[in-house]
Amino acid sequence: MSIEDLAIKHDWACFNASWYKQHYHAVISAFDLHDDGSIFRFYKDFGENLGHSPNMFFDEEWYRMVYPDVLSLIESGKVSSGFEHYHQYGCKDRNPNCFFDEEFYCRTQVCMSPEQLEAHGLRNGYDHFLRYGAHEKRDASLFFSTTLFIRENPDFLYDERNGIFAAFLENATDHTVVERRTSAYFDPEWYMRAYPDMSRHIDEWQHPLRHYLGNPSPEAFDPNPFFSERFYTQGNPDVTAVIADGCFRNAYEHFIRYGQYEDRRPHARVNLTSYAQDPAISDVVGQGKYPTPFAAYAMLYGKFPDSGDESHGPEMVCKRAYRRMSEVRTALLLKQCMDFSCDLPELSVVMVVHDQFAFTMTALASLRATCDAAIQLILVDGASTDETILIERHVRGIEVVRLSENVGFLAGANLGLARVAAPYVLFLNNDVELLPGAVNAACARLRRDERAGAVGAKLVRTTGELQEAGCIVWNDGTTSGYLRGASPMLPEANFVRSVDFCSGAFLLARTELVKELNGFDPLFAPAYYEETDLCVQIRQRGFEIVYDPDVVVLHYEFGSGRQDDIDACLGRNIGKFFHKNRDYVEGKYRRDESNLLKARFAESGNRRVLFIEDYLPQRAIGAGFPRSNDIVRTMVDMLGAHVTVYPIFPPRSQPMTRYQDFPDRAEIIWDRGLGDLAAFLRTRAGYYDIIWIGRTHNADRLKPIFTASETALAGCRVVLDTEALTALRLQGRMQIMGQTDLPELEGMLRYELRNTDFIDRFVTVSKGEATLIRGIVDQDVSVLGHMQTPVPRSRPFSERRHFLFVGAIQNLESPNWDGLAWLNDHVVPLLDNFLPEDIRIRVAGYVGNGIDLSSILTHPRFELLGAVEDLVPLYDTHRVFIAPTRFAAGIPYKIHEAAAHGLPIVATDLLIQQVGWEPGGDIAGASETQPMAFAGSMQQVYTDETLWNQLRRNALHRIFLENRADDYTRAVTDILNFKN
Repeated sequence: MSIEDLAIKHDWACFNASWYKQHYHAVISAFDLHDDGSIFRFYKDFGENLGHSPNMFFDEEWYRMVYPDVLSLIESGKVSSGFEHYHQYGCKDRNPNCFFDEEFYCRTQVCMSPEQLEAHGLRNGYDHFLRYGAHEKRDASLFFSTTLFIRENPDFLYDERNGIFAAFLENATDHTVVERRTSAYFDPEWYMRAYPDMSRHIDEWQHPLRHYLGNPSPEAFDPNPFFSERFYTQGNPDVTAVIADGCFRNAYEHFIRYGQYEDRRPHARVNLTSYAQDPAISDVVGQGKYPTPFAAYAMLYGKFPDSGDESHGPEMVCKRAYRRMSEVRTALLLKQCMDFSCDLPELSVVMVVHDQFAFTMTALASLRATCDAAIQLILVDGASTDETILIERHVRGIEVVRLSENVGFLAGANLGLARVAAPYVLFLNNDVELLPGAVNAACARLRRDERAGAVGAKLVRTTGELQEAGCIVWNDGTTSGYLRGASPMLPEANFVRSVDFCSGAFLLARTELVKELNGFDPLFAPAYYEETDLCVQIRQRGFEIVYDPDVVVLHYEFGSGRQDDIDACLGRNIGKFFHKNRDYVEGKYRRDESNLLKARFAESGNRRVLFIEDYLPQRAIGAGFPRSNDIVRTMVDMLGAHVTVYPIFPPRSQPMTRYQDFPDRAEIIWDRGLGDLAAFLRTRAGYYDIIWIGRTHNADRLKPIFTASETALAGCRVVLDTEALTALRLQGRMQIMGQTDLPELEGMLRYELRNTDFIDRFVTVSKGEATLIRGIVDQDVSVLGHMQTPVPRSRPFSERRHFLFVGAIQNLESPNWDGLAWLNDHVVPLLDNFLPEDIRIRVAGYVGNGIDLSSILTHPRFELLGAVEDLVPLYDTHRVFIAPTRFAAGIPYKIHEAAAHGLPIVATDLLIQQVGWEPGGDIAGASETQPMAFAGSMQQVYTDETLWNQLRRNALHRIFLENRADDYTRAVTDILNFKN
């Protein structure tokens, strides 16, 4: 049984004999009255004339004081008492005591008209409050807040069945209760100190609030130390006039009903506007802890609230600092004039504002500073009262739409949209600061990606934590911001994704598309779910909503609405959104932590691939990593797979920007390595369809981890890409070094593949290597070579000079280290007899730590370039590419790359055999054991223009036939689609 079921039924319309006997004990005792009947007769015969109250819920004396017309009616004999008047006439629009307000209760607490109350069998709002509202902890008036009284007076003991309001009335005259705070708007303790004469006559007045609301000189008393009747009337002559007309009892009544919402100052020492803008106050008012900023000021004596949440306190500090810096910045901005004037805009920006001038100026300054495009700036002003009304003085070229009321974001944005002239429209909050490149990156995304209908930002809160990295719609219609509270540098937040929606704080869209949809749907007015719905509508037109981590926006994130109002709007609009977009919503994931990773993508059918390599496969590293990079790029760009790149050995420091040589839609896990992999797999249990492992030695490292993670990897298939068989390279090195007692290759291969029993499919770079391991492993073996597109440069033979060597040197056992040493010691000295001294051999490529190439490249022809980010200029200016590799496995990527750029190649017979080209026709070279022959080939290609053109033409044709992107994509597709 609930408290409501046990509640005592209170009725203001009944005579309460027991209460009357106790309250008027002296009179009742004098007449020796005991039974209820005689006490009631006494009340009717004498009590009414004496001004007695019939029960604790109706205050006869106060009613007569506050409503003098009632006293006249009593004196004329038309009614016998104020109670009779209230019962017959006044209960509809008058108050029974100083603690209950009929109009306030009906308007704000139950939202019912007298007719609606009557239809429910209730005489008035007071009837509803005593029967239901008091037990539901609704507020009785501005001067009696049930929730505040309970919060501020935890030691006040009362019977739950009786209710807090009845218990308070029963003890209201007790000296221990008189000074207890019943409202944010009246301070009884201060009032008694401020007006000692009233305090001396407290027995007569019974309660300070009773005096304040009932005394005959209402303008002579202030309710608390933060409101001054004199200051308010002197500063607001219009208020003086309406008080004189009888519209308000005093200035304070005007202030609490209207003035505090109109930014009028209540006291000379109170800057309520500044106080109200503080984030801590926005929060507590938004959460409903205090009804208004003034109420918070009065309760907290002008201080800011302490946060009970340790994580919330720092955010308040950051928000406060952000606001102050906005004010400082605005003071400087006012000394100059921002200019958005333009004839033909490339971008239209719609900003809906209501006050917050410093924020608006900060947002506009960041927009102008970080975007050099021609911008049509449309400001929709929802009845601002601050400096916003003069913004044209400080911002040239701005189009201001003035409104007579604050219509909110949805309606304001649609009004702004009607004026948009540019091909792209940016809906932008005024409580943001755009970081460098944000708008340019978003516009570039729309320009180069025809599938993108709108672009959203990485929103960062003032604490430096993420607000969101794209947003998710769940299958119940609720939503969430991905990675809220995480670091903006987290890898999971730093790759491009197609998402359900992005916040309207920064949303760039194609104007034509948004106008076709008629902007934001008024169905969601006044707020919440409007941008969610718009993004879903855009998606259903066949476009993507793109989250772009290069679009970084600092967001103050107001949260300024009352939490109960927000909850009510959300509750209504979730249902509206669900029913309007039922097919879309029901196809989404169930709201559950285990579905978060999948739900962060709007598309659910794409393959999810974990790509594991020694290092992040950046192209500049060489050593097979360019091929790995191509594989990732093909999976992401051509096949639309959701790829996570995971290095065994992560970088030693975090990247300052995204890795530019990866597809921007690839998730690059730069901050974890081998030691974190087991935990990583557990957190992503059931997420990946395929794990792609690069290089055979990683099977040794990963087997125990995969075995321990068997449950997390259930249903996931594992591919091992050998890249280049180590056994082949090792055997070749032994031969070069003159070792005669060579182990058998098959035995070496079996040892290399000893820990591959958990592999479902093998991949090799060449048919030859596939043949070698097919006799050793039971699983199928696929071949995936290199992908190149011919991009020859037009620079002719005569305008090119020097030889070019490109290759990474990871360690001293590298084939490139050996090849360069052989070239320096045995080949280049022979060139001195054939080529001019100024012809150089330029060496480009990654060099590992602790390796000094100058120690082996002692010949003056060598010029060391180190790692080069862009090799294209080198391919365009050099005449001949050389590859003096004496032992290797796989296929040399650098030969295909150089040939694709139109650079003729001189290579060792080993490499020529690996690529399978025609010696002397497609490529020049000589045996790795014949330095004289190799030097001769270098000299011949360098000096013979006819041969040079022949090799160039034939190699380009080979690239066109053998390294086509579409063939490569089909090969990757076949590997990803295999069945166990």
